[in-house]
Amino acid sequence: MPRIPVFALLLHLLVPAAATAQHPAEATELWTGSLFTSTYRVGLCFSPRGTVRGVLRLRLKNGKVDVYHIAGVTDGNKIEASHSSGHKFTGRLVSPDRVEGVIALKNGIKIELDGKREHNALLIPEDCAPPEENYSN
Repeated sequence: MPRIPVFALLLHLLVPAAATAQHPAEATELWTGSLFTSTYRVGLCFSPRGTVRGVLRLRLKNGKVDVYHIAGVTDGNKIEASHSSGHKFTGRLVSPDRVEGVIALKNGIKIELDGKREHNALLIPEDCAPPEENYSN
């Protein structure tokens, strides 16, 4: 029975896993805007299957940044996404450079949102987060 070098076996096992860890068919967008006294940056990755994943960075007036990982679905120009805490976003892609919608907080408060869209944004591949060093509005 031929001996297979351990390195070759590991390479064979790891390469498929690494390839599936990437999401090459996803389209990326960066949404930016303001919400009361805060500003936000949302990195989103859209799959051809209609799923969306991403990260919201909300910079508060005091400079603190809250981070929310979100996941959802799209249907045409409509999008629904939520955070594990129970906050939900329902919106629509209004134009190539604009999105609007409503954030429904878990306590029942609803906040209208109008944001700017940037296509083909450079995001952190693992979670679709907007890079921190580019956080300015």
